[in-house]
Amino acid sequence: MTMIAAVLVPLAAQAPAQAAPNVAAGTAAWTPQIYPLFSGEWVKRDVSGAQRDSELIWCSLASGVACVAVGQGDGKHSIFHLYKCDERSLSNFIDALSARNNQTGGAQVRFWGPSTGVYTAYADGNIYNFPDHATYGFDRLDIC
Repeated sequence: MTMIAAVLVPLAAQAPAQAAPNVAAGTAAWTPQIYPLFSGEWVKRDVSGAQRDSELIWCSLASGVACVAVGQGDGKHSIFHLYKCDERSLSNFIDALSARNNQTGGAQVRFWGPSTGVYTAYADGNIYNFPDHATYGFDRLDIC
């Protein structure tokens, strides 16, 4: 037993020191996800609130693309570049949801969940901002 303790103590002493998280010092963050992301689709993380709308427009410039921006809980946003017509599942969609739809043929971006109705972003070049109380209830997305 003494031999084992002598081996474990030096290994533990080599571990880097980590401060306990100070929740009072800042907002807790989360990582929004859309599943699946298909080949050629992507997500850009940590976009500032000031840059969100311009990044959303830039993301959706190509014809046939829909882009979704959602808050990360730390004042920053994740922006998803989507084009494949399919239903997706959402996780950690809690606040600051916006979408810009540049799809063709009248395709819509629709969000819904078990406790919400359907919210839609039409292919008209506008940025649609969705209320936080609805966003929190969304667990599905369809772009078609």
